[in-house]
Amino acid sequence: MQIPFVDLTQTTNQVKSDYLKAVEKILTDSHFILTEEVAEFEKAWAKTVGARFCVGTSNGADALYLALQALDIGLGDEVITQGNAYNASVAAILRTGAVPRFADINPDSLTIDVSKIEKLINDKTKAILPVHLYGQPNDMEAIVKIAKKYKLGVVEDCAQAHLAEINGRKVGTFGDVGAFSFYPTKNLGAFGDAGAIVTDSEELKAKIEALRSLGEVAKNQHKFLGFNMRLDPIQAVCLSLKLKYLDENTKARQKAAEYYDKIIAEANVSIEPLKKLGNHVYHLYVIKVKHFYRDKLKDELAQEGMQTAIHYPVPVYNQPFYQGPKDPCPVADETSKQILSLPFFVGITGEQQKFVVEKIKNIMSA
Repeated sequence: MQIPFVDLTQTTNQVKSDYLKAVEKILTDSHFILTEEVAEFEKAWAKTVGARFCVGTSNGADALYLALQALDIGLGDEVITQGNAYNASVAAILRTGAVPRFADINPDSLTIDVSKIEKLINDKTKAILPVHLYGQPNDMEAIVKIAKKYKLGVVEDCAQAHLAEINGRKVGTFGDVGAFSFYPTKNLGAFGDAGAIVTDSEELKAKIEALRSLGEVAKNQHKFLGFNMRLDPIQAVCLSLKLKYLDENTKARQKAAEYYDKIIAEANVSIEPLKKLGNHVYHLYVIKVKHFYRDKLKDELAQEGMQTAIHYPVPVYNQPFYQGPKDPCPVADETSKQILSLPFFVGITGEQQKFVVEKIKNIMSA
């Protein structure tokens, strides 16, 4: 059985016909920049998340950058993030001229270890950037409490956590701003690059809108040094159509994750799912492989026709490009050698999942 790591067929087919009709309308109208389609998606996404405002952006990485810029994060400032943050999260900090500082993570959930944050705070610290990795929400209530204590900004990286909740409140609404990616493989994925920022602050919303459009606040009035980082209307159309299916598709992901949990427990092998916090929406289904060489398991599964991935094999602070402070993150270092993302997507069958787990058991038993 050949099992891909991800298959976008089902989510694409849900909207394909309506999408082609909508794109034809855009071509007929010949309006291509910040059209009504963009405004309609922004309104719909703000309502979905529970925020007052949404500003569409070119992609998730730019959304993070614009969010930090809007909070006046700049040269010499420090921003605390987590040891297993993705490259885009850290690169956004570096693009502002600020310095990333890394808090270690919890070994069971791989979320930021809140107890490690305050030790990194100093007079240069300006913000905290938690990453809701794999669809797993961080402990935002505790993070916001620390931020308020030290008067720090909070930018939530929600790129992998569409609809994730903590105590009934969706991620992206706890901090000053929440940044989303709609990269095609995300739970809500466009047909190309796309992103968005949500906020309850009218002032931040207005500034981000200007920053994404060359700093322009009115025709030929450029208040800020801005950028061309707007959401494309063709992607906005795709996102609005797919948004109608997001709740249904999220429940399908959660159901598939529960089945993986069940059959992994029954297999009785030295692998474990991550601890679930809040309303986990499972952008990825990640396990920790213990007492076995993870890369060997990955290679042998590939030989059996099953694609897996590692998110992420090398922490950003150990990547060749990174030259900043390397705060000790022993848990992040260790878990980067253990984690493995199994095949997971809307439409994966129980038969496929069972086949994956059986192969894992056979390989590890041998």
